[in-house]
Amino acid sequence: MRRFIIHAMVTAALQCLTLTCVNASAFAASNSLSGTDFTGVTDPSSNVSIPGPSYPLIQNSYFTDDHGNILMIVNVLGEVGRVGQVVVQEDADFATIFTLAGGLKEKANLKKVLVARKEPDKNGAQAYLVDISQFFTRGDRSSFIIIKPNDTIIVPQKGWSLEKIASIFGYAMSGISGVYYIKNL
Repeated sequence: MRRFIIHAMVTAALQCLTLTCVNASAFAASNSLSGTDFTGVTDPSSNVSIPGPSYPLIQNSYFTDDHGNILMIVNVLGEVGRVGQVVVQEDADFATIFTLAGGLKEKANLKKVLVARKEPDKNGAQAYLVDISQFFTRGDRSSFIIIKPNDTIIVPQKGWSLEKIASIFGYAMSGISGVYYIKNL
């Protein structure tokens, strides 16, 4: 019994350490957004920052810069180079957004990109699963949807990672130790 409790405590400590490291790296990545802040947008074709508005931004709406370009804020999470908020022009598509977010990582699952809307559309849908793999193999943009202000684009990781396995193992061990503890009360 003592071995089991020690094993459960070590597992819980490793799980906390893993979560702390993952959260710290995500925080560090989100705070290193160069050229994609609220005061300007980087044009990927020229790599020049376009000046943004000199007034406070409302995150769920469009706004204009000093040149009359209509801009919006989009959130990008998951398997991209730089997670965080990106300021883009109103007609930006996935290719532009991923370019501004530092590109896609090698383990990005292009078949299950999730677009979560802050407000539901006229049909009540608030989330869309988009397969953008055809774009990267054939240049086919037919699966792209229109991106709206404050949309959150989540690019999941394909396959199993050490973090996923450790998380599942940690939850299983926590459940087993909880059941064991309750039975022995």
